[in-house]
Amino acid sequence: MLHLILPLEPVPKLPLYRLLSRLLRPFSLRTVLVAVFVLQIASLVGLLGFLTLYLGSWPVALLSLGAVGSSVVVGLAVVNRILQPIAQLRRAIQATAQGTWQTPLPVDHLDELGQLARAFNAMEAKLRDSFTELENLNYELQHLNGELQRSERRWRQFLDGIPLGIAVYDRRGQMVFASQQARVLLCLEDMPSVPSLSLEDTCIAYRASSGDRYPTVELPIAQALRGQPGWADDIELRPGNQAIPTEMATTPIFDQAGQVEYAIAAFQDITTRKQAQTLLANYSQTLERQVADRTAALRQAEATQRIILEAIPDLLVRFSGDGVCLDVMNAGAGDLIAIPDQQIGKPMGEVLPADMVAERMHYIRLALQTGQPQVYEYRFQAAKGWHYEEARIVPSGPNEVLAIVRDITERKRAEAEIASQRQFLQNVIDSIPSIIVVKDHHDRVQMANRASAALHGITPTDMVGKVDTDFNPNISAFEASQQHRIHQQVIDTQRPYQGEQAIIDQAGIRRWYQVVISPFQDADGMVNGVITNCIDITDRKGMETALTEANVTLERLATLDGLTHIPNRRRFDEYLEQEWQRLMREQQPLSLIMFDVDFFKPYNDCLGHQQGDEALIAIAAAATRSVKRAADLLARYGGEEFAVVLPNTSRAGAESVAKALQKEIAALQIVHPQSPVSAYLTVSIGIASVVPTANQAPEDLIAAADAALYQAKRRGRDRYWIRLI
Repeated sequence: MLHLILPLEPVPKLPLYRLLSRLLRPFSLRTVLVAVFVLQIASLVGLLGFLTLYLGSWPVALLSLGAVGSSVVVGLAVVNRILQPIAQLRRAIQATAQGTWQTPLPVDHLDELGQLARAFNAMEAKLRDSFTELENLNYELQHLNGELQRSERRWRQFLDGIPLGIAVYDRRGQMVFASQQARVLLCLEDMPSVPSLSLEDTCIAYRASSGDRYPTVELPIAQALRGQPGWADDIELRPGNQAIPTEMATTPIFDQAGQVEYAIAAFQDITTRKQAQTLLANYSQTLERQVADRTAALRQAEATQRIILEAIPDLLVRFSGDGVCLDVMNAGAGDLIAIPDQQIGKPMGEVLPADMVAERMHYIRLALQTGQPQVYEYRFQAAKGWHYEEARIVPSGPNEVLAIVRDITERKRAEAEIASQRQFLQNVIDSIPSIIVVKDHHDRVQMANRASAALHGITPTDMVGKVDTDFNPNISAFEASQQHRIHQQVIDTQRPYQGEQAIIDQAGIRRWYQVVISPFQDADGMVNGVITNCIDITDRKGMETALTEANVTLERLATLDGLTHIPNRRRFDEYLEQEWQRLMREQQPLSLIMFDVDFFKPYNDCLGHQQGDEALIAIAAAATRSVKRAADLLARYGGEEFAVVLPNTSRAGAESVAKALQKEIAALQIVHPQSPVSAYLTVSIGIASVVPTANQAPEDLIAAADAALYQAKRRGRDRYWIRLI
């Protein structure tokens, strides 16, 4: 700070001096000086006139007048000489106060004004240098702050990009940072910022082996807060009702005093690793069982081989590559064209018809060329009529095959009978207008009628052997999975399923069907599939939907305030009772805010009810912006009074909402000409918080909030007051 030291003589403050100072204070210095000179000149002129008249000497009078005129000119020059530096100094001071630097004051005066100008120039130079240094320092601070913010964003992007969850807790166990993956694993992804919650509230874990709650003190992060690194892979987190095996590694961060300042935790989803370990263990057990089974089977192979051959009803014959019968291993149980013992050593052309020989030799050569078994069917005329056989030609050695011949006459007759019955059944279900589909336990279509095929623009034959996703492009994988689950439920419980389902046809039109899925039994009475019957209920569904929408609209209108379009008193009472019962079971806090527009009646009387209604609408909109959670309810309690129900919210949380309400409403700046507390509309707020018990009722919470509101009004309005029950 600069001090100006001027060698001025102190003026004694006599009573007359103080009186003149008070009288001359309203006038400028120039006016006072000019007035003094005028008074002096007037006094001299009067004195000279008196002397001239008394002495009678006019030359002396003229000379005196000349002297007086000269003294006037000199006096005015002196006044200007005094006032000019003072005016320059005043302008320089005003410019410096406004931040506009001027050229230095002239210092050509040798008196006190020159000293004052030099002192001011020195002070201005120092101030200019100080401001320059401050501007440079401010620029450097802004640059460093920008670099710090960019560095923080890069680190946050890096931590959010890696597949690990990273969380940081301070020495008190409060979370101060969580990456995106950590938010997902800890069920914090819906929160706009990292909550200042404790370890017990943010890291809710379970033991993967037993499903029991993992004690907080045994968590690796708690171990890190005690100053030791921690690690565990038996942790199970449950975001979104999913059980995720998790590995957690933690590290303490110490301050200069060696005390734990932070603890960093890294979470990793190890579901794939656990599944691989389980799969490997199961595979190892399966492999051990298979080796044991194979060993036992090989030991009995020789003992059972002959028994198996004798039990096979098929004809087993060994042929060389040129068609010579090498051995008849089993005569089989069917009718034979030739006696087995007479075939050995002979070409098949000597014992079989020519057309049968040509076909069999074709498949023998094909089996030897490809090394693959060849299967074909044929028929021949026997004494009892046509017989059908299936021949399987299998390569069994160099230039040698084994022919396995099975009589399939009865099977062919059964297939013909089944085909006839199937066609009859197809004709029956095709005549039914509803959709009918028969599926096996793999969801493959076994039979379908024309109505079901027409839905997809194909024929019933095109659907057989396929699943829905093969011919219906409008069904999603999730819907197919849901249908499979329902089918398995019907098969397992053998109980029909009924429901409604929307199906999109080939034209992309969604239609609703009444679906009945029943268990389908085979000839042995075993349930190995389902039969689905779908009846079109699109028209009925449309009427039900319209009725439901109308009921929803009526319900919404019954629970909304007609002016502000927020929930009304009825909805407030219902919701408060509902949350009271729920939080009483869970023993969690419930808070209530009640606020009232200050001096609203004078506002209405002054500006009219239309302006009052518009003010209430604006306040309701501002309050809606302040109440951000979906579980919170803002309602018009009555008149100019509003209420906010805050489930799972403590007193501190309710106080934060109240401050946000005040800020939003103040930002409206609705002019209130009749308010004695503010130029704008304000609100008084009452806050009450409680953990509900069976000995209390919602009315107790309302009474407490109303009492707090009364205290806020009593203490001056435009404020909030808190009351605990």
